[in-house]
Amino acid sequence: MNPKVILFAIFLLLLANLHCYEAIICNGYTRSGNACCGSFGYYTSTQVCCNGVIKSGNACCGSFAYYTSTQVCCNGVIKSGNACCGSFAYHTSTQVCCLGVIKTGNACCGSFAYYTSTQVCCNGVVKTGIVC
Repeated sequence: MNPKVILFAIFLLLLANLHCYEAIICNGYTRSGNACCGSFGYYTSTQVCCNGVIKSGNACCGSFAYYTSTQVCCNGVIKSGNACCGSFAYHTSTQVCCLGVIKTGNACCGSFAYYTSTQVCCNGVVKTGIVC
């Protein structure tokens, strides 16, 4: 084996032991990172391995990477939101998916959306108040 390669591997291992640098063995090679993507190392805190390619993000949607804090993968497409309603994305803080349709509210009563703080669902009918 090449002496330069051996010295570099020792250097990486020393740095890893000093907690300045993480090293991992990927397919027999010493690489920087804490996870392997094929023969390459990467850091899972900022990157993800999507179909064998290292990308910035924390989740994969097919071969594309995205950040789950602001996006969601709906039927293989990255969209803005935090939940899917079929192929569409929405924000659960203000919306709900009722029978496959995105509506404004925080609960469903059949195909209708309503707010549980001021309304109630009585046998499939939304009524104002908290009692049927």
